Amino acid sequence: MNKIEPSYYSILPAPVRYDKRLTPNAKILYAEITSLTNQLGFCYATNRYFEKLYKVSTQSINFWLKELEKYGYIKRHLYKDEGTKEILNRYITIFEKPIQENFNRPIQDFFKDNNKYEIINSNNSKKKNLKKEKSINANPRKS
Repeated sequence: MNKIEPSYYSILPAPVRYDKRLTPNAKILYAEITSLTNQLGFCYATNRYFEKLYKVSTQSINFWLKELEKYGYIKRHLYKDEGTKEILNRYITIFEKPIQENFNRPIQDFFKDNNKYEIINSNNSKKKNLKKEKSINANPRKS
């Protein structure tokens, strides 16, 4: 099998980052999985790879993977030998449902969700207009 080369960046989206049900190590493992996800959309790193990388036991890696799968962040796909039930390959895919849902939204919807900018600008404009009016009323010009 080819040597596993993680990409320079890993991704830790907000839903994973702020999920209080996940242990911090599961979150780090998720980020590592994202960095190992190849062009086909899956990670094929073994538990042994993660054990050596993080210097932890098989049980720790399995626990973190189970957490991520339980809460819907990853899916493990196992391919077993029919005769022996030995695992031949394991692939991990990432679920980014919140991100995928946003791709289907028209761009105008994003502006509706984040109207804080509009409110601030609207309030600032009102304040400027009010200051102008006060300034004009305080210093009436002689005609």
